Amino acid sequence: MPNRDTPPGLIEAWLDFHREGLCRNLDAVFAFDGQGMEIWCRSEDNGNLRKLQRIIDPLRNSHSVELYLTRPAKKNSGEDDKVTRTDIPPSLVENRELRSNLRFHAEQINKPIVITIVDADGQTYTQILPGVSGGASASNAAAINERVLRSRLTAWANSVLGSNRIMRQYAADIPELLGVAFEPAFDAGLRGRAKDVCRKHAKDMVKNIVDLKKNLSRAFPKTPAKTAGNKKSAKEKSPAALSAVMEKADMLAAGARALSGRIYRFIYPDQHTVDLDELQRPGLLVSLDALEAEAGDFDQALATIHAS
Repeated sequence: MPNRDTPPGLIEAWLDFHREGLCRNLDAVFAFDGQGMEIWCRSEDNGNLRKLQRIIDPLRNSHSVELYLTRPAKKNSGEDDKVTRTDIPPSLVENRELRSNLRFHAEQINKPIVITIVDADGQTYTQILPGVSGGASASNAAAINERVLRSRLTAWANSVLGSNRIMRQYAADIPELLGVAFEPAFDAGLRGRAKDVCRKHAKDMVKNIVDLKKNLSRAFPKTPAKTAGNKKSAKEKSPAALSAVMEKADMLAAGARALSGRIYRFIYPDQHTVDLDELQRPGLLVSLDALEAEAGDFDQALATIHAS
């Protein structure tokens, strides 16, 4: 993260990287050294790379700014791998609830089927499966049903993994943004911008968790709807101590990191199928509720103190 000796222009570029949401899809590490800055970036996303270059290019006239780019291999064993139709894990294929929620009805067999897929990088594309003219035999119908189902399972898994990665990234960035927001060596304008970006990350994290819960709930047996009594009523917040807010930021990052690993293991479990407890409680959705509340509480607490 930036330090007390980092020039304001470089800090502003780092904040713009986060404010514009480039941290969602660019795996980038910023290294600040005196009057210069190095950015180590791993991505295939050319659109966001161009946005990053537009941010840093004006700085090169007055500062040493280097961008080191690497392209990911076609297939890795890391956490951000994309699921393909040929490697859908049994934990998804054998999940009856998920299969039921993603299936399509038999009367759709004779119509062209348009599948919209959103991959882990947020890119949207469509696949059109032709209908079976003159009616479909039982074997043809079953084959088409399975083909569509596997495509939908792929899209679902990639959407969950993509949202999971973004949730973890937002939370991981918050402590560093908070550190800049309350660094006395920086001017008030810079601290205020850092605080605004920090709050935006917290709010976007809440929105992302809501979407993740909605998507992930398709894989769990239906549970009774929550009552209004389960929701916290809005209360007037008294000013929070800076040390307490910083502690909340660290806890939020640690909680998101741990929960992200659990969600990844839900897609790719170590023991072929997911733990029964995760389906019965369901633990993941309860934990996401708690993390959503923590992110909202952090944002409210941060709003009560001034970056001065």
